[in-house]
Amino acid sequence: MHAPPALPPGSAPTAPPERCPLCGGPNGCAMAAGQPPESCWCMQATLDPAALARIPAADRGLRCVCAACGQAQSAGAAAPG
Repeated sequence: MHAPPALPPGSAPTAPPERCPLCGGPNGCAMAAGQPPESCWCMQATLDPAALARIPAADRGLRCVCAACGQAQSAGAAAPG
């Protein structure tokens, strides 16, 4: 299960939790939609660690990346150049 970490006082996400912090598009997050965490697409996916590292500090643990951003590096690395 994913549980958001405690934030320092004065911290807040930079946008709504249903938006991807990398591209700003809808992230399809089940928890942001009020559904159980285990129903989220990310529970069945392998997310690219480089994509997760690009999430702004204020959004970490509060906003999920979308599937395209979460897997973009891996897909890009496999594509012929």
